[in-house]
Amino acid sequence: MLCFLKALVRGLDRPEQIHLSLGNSDDIMTVMWATSDDVTGHVMYGESMNNLGSRSNSSVATLQTDSWNAMKNIHRAQMNGLVSGSTYFYKVVSSSGEEKVESSTYSFTTISQNKTKPRKFLVYGDLGKVEGKPTFPVLKEEVDSGEYDVIWHVGDFAYNMESDGGKTGDDFLSEIEPIASRIPYMTAPGNHELGNQLHHYRTRFSMPGTTWPMSEDRLWYSYNIGLVHFISYSTEVYFIDNQDYVCQQYYWLLQDLITANQNRDKQPWIVAMGHRPMYCSNKDADDCSGRIFGYWVKHGLEDLFQGQGVDLVIQAHEHSYERLWPVYNEKIIAKNYVDPEALVHVTSGAAGCGEIVDKMGEPDPWSAFRADTKSFHSFGKLIVYNNTHLQFIQETVKPRAELDNFWIVQHNHGPRFDNVDCQNNSHANSICRCPFPFHYVTVAVASGITLVLVIVMACIWCCRRCGLCHCSRTTCSCCRKQSVWTKMRMKFEKSSRDKSYVHPIDCDTYNLLDNEDVEI
Repeated sequence: MLCFLKALVRGLDRPEQIHLSLGNSDDIMTVMWATSDDVTGHVMYGESMNNLGSRSNSSVATLQTDSWNAMKNIHRAQMNGLVSGSTYFYKVVSSSGEEKVESSTYSFTTISQNKTKPRKFLVYGDLGKVEGKPTFPVLKEEVDSGEYDVIWHVGDFAYNMESDGGKTGDDFLSEIEPIASRIPYMTAPGNHELGNQLHHYRTRFSMPGTTWPMSEDRLWYSYNIGLVHFISYSTEVYFIDNQDYVCQQYYWLLQDLITANQNRDKQPWIVAMGHRPMYCSNKDADDCSGRIFGYWVKHGLEDLFQGQGVDLVIQAHEHSYERLWPVYNEKIIAKNYVDPEALVHVTSGAAGCGEIVDKMGEPDPWSAFRADTKSFHSFGKLIVYNNTHLQFIQETVKPRAELDNFWIVQHNHGPRFDNVDCQNNSHANSICRCPFPFHYVTVAVASGITLVLVIVMACIWCCRRCGLCHCSRTTCSCCRKQSVWTKMRMKFEKSSRDKSYVHPIDCDTYNLLDNEDVEI
C-alpha cells in the first residue's frame, strides 16, 4: 500500500534493464526488466511498430533484502508464437491502478531456420560495469550491424551484481540494455556470481529449459542454432558446498551429448561453454593452472567432452586470451585444426573485468597462441559457415584490431570413444559414469584428515624416539637423546624427596649433549 501511495505522488518509474534471452523453443523469446515499484507488468509485441497487437503478462520475482540499493522487482514475460527469421517490435509496460508507464519500443529478429546461411555469435566473459566501459560501445556497434544471432556471456558479470546493495547489477544491466534488448543475451555462471547462492544471477537472468528464478541444481542448458548444438554448463558446481550438483550436471551433460550425437546430421557442430577453463598457462594458482590441487574442472569433464566428440569449448575466468592445440590428457594430438581428433579450447576472459589482466607464465607445449596485456578489452566472434568450417576471431577494442584468427575444419564429427551411447552396461565406456567429484570439500576433508594423521604420527615418533617426555608445571617437551635424558631424569629423581615431582630441565640444553656416554 505504501509503495502504491508513493507511486501516485511521484509517478511510476520507467521499466529499466530490458534484455532478451531464448525461450524453450524457437517460437518463444523471453524478455526481462526491472522496476522500483511493486507494479504489474506486461509486454506488447507485434510485427509492426504501429501495431503491437499481442500481449503477455509478466511474472515477478523480488531480490532479497540485502539488495537495498537495487530495483528489486524483476519481471519476466514470454513472447510466444513467433515466426523464424522475422522481425518483431515490442515494449514493456508497468501499471498500477489507472496509471501506467511504457518503455521505448525495441525490435529483434528471430533466429532463421536457414542452415545454409553463415551464423555469427559474439562470445566473451568477465565483463565489468566499470572496466568494461570501453567494450560496451563496440559491442553495440557489432550488434547494430544486424549480423549476429546471439551473444554468449560466459560468466562473471558486473563485478559483482550484489555489490553496493545490488546497484552494481542494476548499472551493468542498464549498460548492456542497448545490445541485450535487441539480441538474445545468453549466459553461464561464473565465480563472481557465487554470492548468496547465486541469487542475483538466478533471478536477473532466465535461460531455456530451466525454471525461473533458476534453480541451483539446474544452471545448465543447451540450444540448437543452425548447424550448432550449443551447451552452457556450470563450472561452479566444483566450487560450491553441495557436491550432488557435480554428478547431476554430469549425467545431464551425458544424456544431452548422447542425444546431440544422434542428431549430428542436423547439428554437426557441438560447442560447449563454461566459465573456468580446463587448461591455462597463466602464472596464477587458478584451477586451470594445475597448481595447488588444481584441474578439478578438467578431471570432471575432459573425458566426457573428448569421448562424446565436442568440437570446441569456450571458456573465460582468466583475464587474458589463449588458444590451445587439439589436446587431450595434457598431450598434444595435433598442431593444426584440420579434422582434429581432440577437443579445441579457447579462453576469452578479457572483455573488461574489475581485476585487470592475468599475466602469462611459462608457455606450455599445448598453448598455440596467448596474450595477456594485449588482449585486455577484447571479445570473440564465432562464425559457423557450414558443416565442416568454423572460424573464431578474437578482436581488441583499443585499437580495433584482430588479435587472433583461426579455423577448425572438421569432416569427421562424432564420438571419439567407443560404446559412449551408454546403453549396454557391461560394455559401456567409463565416461558413462560420473567421476568421483574432485571437489574442494573433498580436498578440504582429505587435507584435514592428513593433517591430523601427520600430527599423531609426529607425536608417536617423538615419544618413541625420546623414550620419555619431560613435563614442567606449564609445558611438556621431548628430548632427542634417550640415554642422556634417562640419566638426567634418574639423577634428579634420586635427589628429590618428592618422587612425584620432576625438576624442569631445558631440553635444548640436553640436545647439546651429543655424546650418549657423557658422565652425569
